[in-house]
Parts: sequence; C-alpha cells; structure tokens
Amino acid sequence: MLSLWCASVEAAAHVFVSTDEISRGSDLIEISGDDGRHLSRVRRIGVGEVITVADGAGLWRVTEVESVTNTSVFLSPTTEVHLEPVATPLLTVAFAPAKGDQPESVVASLTELGVDVIIPVITKRTVLRWTGDRAEKAGERLRRIARSASEQSRRARLPEVMDPQPLARLAGSSGLVVASRDGGSVESLKEPGPSGWILLIGPEGGLEAEETASLGEVESLCVGPHILRSATAPVAAAGMLWSRRF
Repeated sequence: MLSLWCASVEAAAHVFVSTDEISRGSDLIEISGDDGRHLSRVRRIGVGEVITVADGAGLWRVTEVESVTNTSVFLSPTTEVHLEPVATPLLTVAFAPAKGDQPESVVASLTELGVDVIIPVITKRTVLRWTGDRAEKAGERLRRIARSASEQSRRARLPEVMDPQPLARLAGSSGLVVASRDGGSVESLKEPGPSGWILLIGPEGGLEAEETASLGEVESLCVGPHILRSATAPVAAAGMLWSRRF
C-alpha cells in the first residue's frame, strides 16, 4: 500500500465513504444521500470525471464516475487503496470561541491546515457559554464544518473535533503551548511526546493570570507583536507549528 497525499491527485470532487466500501476491490461505490444529491444536482458531476474517496482514517483511492442518477453517483475504482501519511508531531489546537460565525471559520481553516484535534475551550472571558445540550449541538455543527472543509481540502483523515470543554481540562497536559505576544520562537519549542503539541489560544483580552497559573508549567509561542483577532490567532499559530511537522 503506497503512502501518498490524497490532495496530490487532480479530481473534480472528494467524498467520504466507509472503510468497507473503499476496500471492496473493483466493486462500484455508490454515493447516495446528501452527498449523492449534491454531486448530481449541485456539482453536476458527469460520467468519466475523477473523484477521490476516503474513509476519514487515512485510506483513500481514485475513482471514475461510472453513472449518475438524480440522487446517486456510482464510482468505479481506478487505483489501489492508498494510505495518507501522518504528519508528526501530532497537533491539537484549543481555542476560545467568539460570537457569530467565528468558530465555524476557525474550525474550517484549522482543518485545511491539517490540524489533528480541535477543541473549543470555555474560559472566564469566553463570550459563548456552551454547556449541556448546547455544547453537544455546537460540537455536532463544528464536526459538520470540519467534514466539509476536509472534502474541500482533500484530506483523507478527518480531524477529531471535540465538544466545547472547560479550560481546566487542559491543565497539566503534556506538550501544552500557550500563544502569547511575549512567548518564544517556534524553533525554541521542545520536541513533544507521543501525544504531540496542544496549542492553546485564549479569548480576546487573553487568559486571566489565575487561569494561566492553573495550567501548570507550559511553553509559550509568540505569534507576533500585534493584537490578533480571535479568528486570526488560532490559524496563525497553527501555521507556525506546521513548519515543525513532517
């Protein structure tokens, strides 16, 4: 099984299917439901076009459209199954969500960057108060955003998007790095353990002193001398850490 990046293939679309479907040899793969209708009616995918399919856990392959109906698209595999590489160290980004569509935008951008785990965190200055059922619904919505962004960016591995968590859950975590204007350079960060880096970006106005102290001994990363919006900082910081991954 070759280890290749799915995004290296020129394709008209990218969709997720089950591991069983992607591993059936030369059997046709049917894309139905919302994905099938979208490809057929919105994207107007035609016979002969190339589509990549992935299982969300790294397996993917190239297919060609065999036939199209109003509700389904039937795909014929044209290559063997590939395995997308795992970038290391693993990267988790925890960010404090703000109002509006900012959380959705952040999750989409972090997904495109290749972040492995995304955690919305609730701090004392976080405006949104996602708890209970609201937290579960928010998590479900953000996971849909991540799936769509994964299709757009041709990822074969879906990121794990967690329900909103209290900041206290991160206390004492191995590899914890806090974004800060007075932090160190990305080159100065220690190589993390097997769980990788957990990059924490606080709310606009920053973490309160007692919150920072509660996290324990952590490293800090300078994301620049200016004050960044809460929608900008997570993406900028994650992009900096990507330079340390391979």
